[in-house]
Amino acid sequence: MHVVVTGASGFIGRNVLLRAPREWQITAIAHQTPGLEAFVREHRLDHVRVNRCDLRDSDAVRAAARTSGAPADAALYLAANSDPARSSRDPGDDLRANTVAVVTFLEQWPVRHLVYLSSGAVYDGLSGAVTPATPVSPVLPYAISKLASEQYVRFFAERRGQPSSYVNVRFFGAYGPYEPDRKITTRWLLALAAGQREFMLRGDGQNLIDFMYVNDAVDGLLKLVERPGERLTVDFASGSPVSVNEIVAVMARVLDVNVVVRHEGVTEEYITFWSDDRTLRERFDIVPSTSFESGLREFRAFFLRERDQAGKAS
Repeated sequence: MHVVVTGASGFIGRNVLLRAPREWQITAIAHQTPGLEAFVREHRLDHVRVNRCDLRDSDAVRAAARTSGAPADAALYLAANSDPARSSRDPGDDLRANTVAVVTFLEQWPVRHLVYLSSGAVYDGLSGAVTPATPVSPVLPYAISKLASEQYVRFFAERRGQPSSYVNVRFFGAYGPYEPDRKITTRWLLALAAGQREFMLRGDGQNLIDFMYVNDAVDGLLKLVERPGERLTVDFASGSPVSVNEIVAVMARVLDVNVVVRHEGVTEEYITFWSDDRTLRERFDIVPSTSFESGLREFRAFFLRERDQAGKAS
């Protein structure tokens, strides 16, 4: 099976490359983020071919599709602006990264089945339980562009017949190896390891995060890639949302340290909603199973291995 993975150099993308079946032929699309070629070599991913391409550039996408041998059996579309807070500062750039790129890809790269990674942020402004049937009207630019991209995926499938099937995945988030340093789990693990014991949180810390360990997230996405034939929008969440304050408490417990947390200002994303969608669980048997504490321990072990390997190399 030939699978295109866009955004392959990112957090989720690298974990997808590591966990995808070795019998797949994977075209890994990246743009400017360095190091993907070295990552592929280091992990001996002989079934992965890296293609550098700006997904906003029609000519570049068309050329990449010809080089890879389109049409592809499936595409896992991960490429995006990965920083929702940045979208408020530069909504035009967010729109180009999140929506224009999707439209350009679908116009220029024939694929039979598409799994599009949308975001739970489309529920921006809501409180309580939500599902894909819940009316949405987000204000955050990142959420607006993600919602628009979902609709373009639907347009291309229903009006142009390509892709013939799709799953829009409203993803609530993940943590784990290769995530950006700005993410709370990596930022705090590194700070705690360096001896920091006092931290500042934006807002009151009661906003909810419903994320899962990255292995659970990737395994679910890969299962959707292997299941063409549907045209639907689903939520993908752990089902166990926790507050930012609770996350900090668990991290301190796992590392067996005492920390002092102070709060100031407000956060761009103050989430008070959670998903009540059971489609992935009931129709696809996709159930995240790693608790936050267990995942955090695995994540910490990854950091320790990386540190040891860096020490041996120096």
